[in-house]
Amino acid sequence: YMNPTLKVARRFKNVKFEHATGYQRSKNMSTYNARFYEGRAVCGTIAGHMSKTGVAGYIASFPIPEVVMGINAFTLGVREVNPTAEVQVVWTSTWFDPPVEGDAAQALLDAGADVIAMHQDSAAPGQAAEAAGARWAGYNTDMTEFAPNAWLTAPIWDWGPFYLKTAQEVRNDTWTSEAYYGNMADGMVDIAPFGPSVSQATQDLINQR
Repeated sequence: YMNPTLKVARRFKNVKFEHATGYQRSKNMSTYNARFYEGRAVCGTIAGHMSKTGVAGYIASFPIPEVVMGINAFTLGVREVNPTAEVQVVWTSTWFDPPVEGDAAQALLDAGADVIAMHQDSAAPGQAAEAAGARWAGYNTDMTEFAPNAWLTAPIWDWGPFYLKTAQEVRNDTWTSEAYYGNMADGMVDIAPFGPSVSQATQDLINQR
């Protein structure tokens, strides 16, 4: 919605606009995004510690920069633990299609992956991992209930503090157009609670990182 938002912002110059993940701004339109790759890298580090086969599977949605960046960050995290590890990717062209994503997870598991990561919103990959006795790094939220034994954690975003800050700036008439890029340090990026299979030593390492 970047171009439509920019178009409307030019019509309504007294209104402040905020666009998520875009790159074009104007005097009354800001952009904001999160360094989500930090969460992906952390998940990769956990996956590297958990994998016994040295093969992780990644179910990817669409080949856009955000998704490719996430795959790269996850891979760097895995290889920080095991430099020879492989990350195999299956593209689904979906954001939410449980049967397709479940099949993709099964294909990766059949190919030797014992940890599954994903960039979709369904729990189907985790359920496939659970059935195979593998591990699973989810996305967006705590999905422990869907695959409690497979669950490791997930990268999550918390837009709330940024929205509150932005709204207050508009009320105080101190809002200015900017490109905001949140991260783990400011709380915009975080990870979900750890699953029971993540050892205390690994949790301590991740919390330190």
